[in-house]
Amino acid sequence: MHDSVDHRRTWLRALVLVVSGLLLTDSANGSPAAPASTTGKDTPNAESGKEPDKPKFKADWYGYVKLDAAWDDSLIEPGNFARWVASPSIVEEHAHFNMTARQSRLGIDITHETEDGPPVSAKLEIDFYGGGAENKNLPQLRHAYFDFGWPEHGWAIRAGQTSDVISPLVPTTLNYTVAWWVGNIGYRRPMVRAIKTLKSESGNETLFTAALSRTIGDDFGSVEPGDSGVDSGVPTLQLAFSRSLGGPGGRRGKIGLSGHWGREHLEEGLGLPAPNYDSWSANLDFLVPVASRGTLKGEAWAGQNLDDYFGGVGHGIDFDREREIEAMGGWLAFEIRARPDLLATIGLGLDDPDDVTLPGGARSRNRALWANFLWDFRPALRFGLEGSWWQTDYLDLEDGSSFRLQSSLIFSFAG
Repeated sequence: MHDSVDHRRTWLRALVLVVSGLLLTDSANGSPAAPASTTGKDTPNAESGKEPDKPKFKADWYGYVKLDAAWDDSLIEPGNFARWVASPSIVEEHAHFNMTARQSRLGIDITHETEDGPPVSAKLEIDFYGGGAENKNLPQLRHAYFDFGWPEHGWAIRAGQTSDVISPLVPTTLNYTVAWWVGNIGYRRPMVRAIKTLKSESGNETLFTAALSRTIGDDFGSVEPGDSGVDSGVPTLQLAFSRSLGGPGGRRGKIGLSGHWGREHLEEGLGLPAPNYDSWSANLDFLVPVASRGTLKGEAWAGQNLDDYFGGVGHGIDFDREREIEAMGGWLAFEIRARPDLLATIGLGLDDPDDVTLPGGARSRNRALWANFLWDFRPALRFGLEGSWWQTDYLDLEDGSSFRLQSSLIFSFAG
């Protein structure tokens, strides 16, 4: 037994001597041995003695868990959130109660820093309004974009899915739709945009933004092979101009102008003599500080074929008259930070399609008035309460109206 142990020790010593000799030989030849890289990264430059530029990634998680409960004295569609009131000619008036956690949100901000240039940043964000049963909510992609640029020259590029350039402001609401279909237009879509920033000596900024975005249309029938926006063969052009303005106590406001043009193409198999339908808008937005704690903000717009921008109360094309549906609208809101932990808002909105361009039975006007408050009653915990009144008019049908009371509990996190 002792002989066997001594035998194994002899072989082990021999192996150590052989490996040591190989290492010494490699070093004597002027090539110090180094372990192979397991990370795929370059080794230090032996000639310059400098470490190569290594990318540094920083990721910050954020989001919130939000439980919404809403009571309506008539049917507000679709229920979890409000966009318009159903006509009593179609749906019997009676109260409804909804509860959902679909608006819960999860996001990550990523920054890539290097020593030889400005950082590149990116954002990924989802919520759970992607469909599915109420207790089996599916995620939907909200934002997926990255930013880079040349800050020394005032240029920035954003590429990916993000919010529209047009009508960039949103009112503060507990309602998920932030006044879409009732005065606030603009959504999210894939695009690439360029932003030029000019700064004055007074500290005011002027921004010029141009974007090419995916034209999103509809599948209007079984013979339509795909998206009528894609079928047009051209992207949608979006343009915006904004100017920051000085306000009381050093607070800054802004005023902006924006617009877009796009086209939808319908296949001839639908039997429509006019296959091309244009979509456009002209928009004004403003934000005005009021005293030390208040803010007045709003938007106004006019355009046509705006259903994919949440305008025209969901109507875009009138196939009976073979023309685009024209609409105008806007919203106005006043917010006040009563205390550091309390924000209150009152607002109103209007979306008014041109009746002449509407088919029979269509929604001809939609308006809403809302008031809410958000109270940070504990660190990371927020409670909100909102009351709103909705009125939706119809052509050739009875108009619908409803009062909505919504409460929200929100747990926010970041890390």
